[in-house]
Amino acid sequence: MAPSPRSSSSSNPAERETPRWLLNGLTLTEDAVYLGVALVLIGVAVAALYNTVHELVNSHAHFAQTVTAGVNGVLFVVIVLEIFRTVLAHLEGGGFQLRPFLIIGIISAVRHILLVGAVAVSNENNQFNHAQIELGVNAGVALVLVLALVLLHRPGVASDGAGEA
Repeated sequence: MAPSPRSSSSSNPAERETPRWLLNGLTLTEDAVYLGVALVLIGVAVAALYNTVHELVNSHAHFAQTVTAGVNGVLFVVIVLEIFRTVLAHLEGGGFQLRPFLIIGIISAVRHILLVGAVAVSNENNQFNHAQIELGVNAGVALVLVLALVLLHRPGVASDGAGEA
């Protein structure tokens, strides 16, 4: 029995390949979307930094609240810039990078610790409450992420493609 045309075409891998022009077009589209995301991230970082400085200069709140809000705003900008750096690394041809996400996690945990601490200080209630549990959990998360970052940079561990800072 002779093979049918359908079965012979499906067994030939050269006939099933995606056309090169389609792959190139999709790659260009992906790069254009990443470029758009990068531009939006820069815009968000600039706007957040401007808003943070504006709020610091024009705030009439207590000094501790103003400084905490300022540090929170600056850390948010650093998080956005780390995400931007990851997008930029993709555009430069880099693959998945673990280091920026560990840094983002550490900054986010520290940021939340600062916010919870500021709220706890301004709170009149001196009892052990939910805030202390949040502080402990966030400190634990930050510690685990720092340990992961240290382990990532040990000799003999495969690099994630990120440059050393």
